[in-house]
Amino acid sequence: MGRPSGPNASRADAQRVPTQREGLAEPLSLPPDGAEEDLAARLRERAALSPEFWSFSGRSRREGGHGIFAYPAMMVPQLQGALLEDVQAVDPTVSTVLDPFMGSGTVMLESARRGLSFHGTDINPLAVLLATVKSHIYDPELLAKVRQRIAVRVIEDESHEIIVNFTNRDKWFRDDVAIDLSKLKRAISVERPRVVRQAFWVALAETIRLVSNSRTSTVKLHSYRPEEIQARQLNAIDTFLRISASQIEQLEDQAVVLAQGLDMNPSLSITCTVADARSAARSKYRATADILMTSPPYGDNVTTVTYGQHSYLPLQWIDSTDVPGMRQELLEYTRSIDSISLGGKLKGSLDWADELRVKSAAFAQCLDQLDGHPRNAQTRMVAFIRDLDESLDAIVSRLRSNSWMFWTLGERKISGVRVPTVAIVRDLLAARGARHVETLERKIPGGSKRMAARNASVETMNSESVLVMRGPCDTHCDSRS
Repeated sequence: MGRPSGPNASRADAQRVPTQREGLAEPLSLPPDGAEEDLAARLRERAALSPEFWSFSGRSRREGGHGIFAYPAMMVPQLQGALLEDVQAVDPTVSTVLDPFMGSGTVMLESARRGLSFHGTDINPLAVLLATVKSHIYDPELLAKVRQRIAVRVIEDESHEIIVNFTNRDKWFRDDVAIDLSKLKRAISVERPRVVRQAFWVALAETIRLVSNSRTSTVKLHSYRPEEIQARQLNAIDTFLRISASQIEQLEDQAVVLAQGLDMNPSLSITCTVADARSAARSKYRATADILMTSPPYGDNVTTVTYGQHSYLPLQWIDSTDVPGMRQELLEYTRSIDSISLGGKLKGSLDWADELRVKSAAFAQCLDQLDGHPRNAQTRMVAFIRDLDESLDAIVSRLRSNSWMFWTLGERKISGVRVPTVAIVRDLLAARGARHVETLERKIPGGSKRMAARNASVETMNSESVLVMRGPCDTHCDSRS
C-alpha cells in the first residue's frame, strides 16, 4: 500500500496496513552496551519528575480509534506509548512489537503511531474483530454514506421477524429491541466490502452492550430485574445511529494515526489473528519481534474479567463469516470463551505444582499459604499459573534475541491470599534466561478495575505493575547489552 497523504487520500472502501507474516529483517547490530540501565534510568526519571506519572490519572483518553468499543479492562494508551518511546530512545534498532493478549488493540495503535510493525493475537474473536477494524485506514466520507444507507434500509424494513435465535435470547433482549436489532443486522449484511461491514458490526456490538438486558455496570452477564427491563427507555436504532456517528469520527482520527505511522515507516505491517497464546507461535511464525508489550489476564476469566461473557451477546448478532476465527462452539454457552482461556480448565492442574515450584520461589510460597484453604483455591491458582507458564514458551519463541518485554500485571486474591503474579512472572521469565530491568507501580485511574464478582476469592483492583524485562540472549549475544 502506498503511503496516504491523509485520511481521505484513497477513495477505496478501506485500506489495510500491509500484513507481513514473516516479519522484518534482523537488526544490523545489537543494542549498545548499557541499554538496560539507560531504559531503567529513563523510567525512574519520569516517576521522579511526577510521582503519579505512570498512573496517568486524568490523562487517559480514549481517542484516535481507541474508543470505538468499551472492551473490558483496556490498557492505557498513553502509558504504553510512553514505554514504547523510551525503549525506542535507548534502542533505535527496534522495529516490531508482539502482543499475544492484544484485546481490542491498544498496543497495536500505539505501536503503529510510532512506526513500529505489530503482530497480535487473542483467543476472543470479538477482540480480534475490534483490532482488525483498528488496523484499517477508512474513508470517513464513505462510512457516512454507508451509515445513511443503513438508516434508510432500517426505516423501509417493515418486518417484525427476529432473525437471531439462541438459548435465553428473550432473557437478554426485549422483543422490540430484538426486532430493531434484526433490522440493523439485515441492513449491515448487504453492504460491501467485508471491511466496511466489520466497522458497522463494531458499532452494532456497542449498541448491543447498551440495549441488552445485561447491566453495563459489570463485565459479567447480569440481568436487570423484570420491572427494570420494562421501564427502560430503549431505542436500538437511534442508539446505533448515535454510536456509528461517533465511531466514524474515531476512525477518521485513527486514519491519521495510521498514516503517520506509514510516513515514519513505509514498511509498517500489522497482523491480528485469533489464536491461543499457549500454542500460536510454535510453528506458525519465526522469531521476529523486538518488543513484547502485553497484559495477560490477571487470573482465570470466570472470577476476574469475564471477557468472553462480555462478548457473548454481541457475537450472537454479528455475521460469523465477518468475525475472524469465529467458531460456533464458542457461543454454546455464556462461559465458552472464558473456559478456554488461561486457567479455564482445572482438571489435573495440581499435577504441575512441583514443576512450577522449581521455576518460581514466589509461586511455591503462595501455594504454601493456600494450604489449608479449600482445595479449589490451590487448584485455581495452579491452573492459571500453569497455563501462563505454558504460554511463555510460545511467546519467547517469537522474540528475537535480547528483546524487550513489558508486562502489565495485576494481582488478585484467592481465598484472601494475594497471588504475587509480578514476582511469579519474573521468576518464570528468569528461568528462561530473561533479565529484570525495572518494575513500575501504578494506580488504576478511577480507583479500581471491575472484576467478575466480589467475593472471598476476588476483589476489585486499584493498582497494577509494569514488569520490564530483557529477553533471553542467544549464544552470540553480549550479556552486557
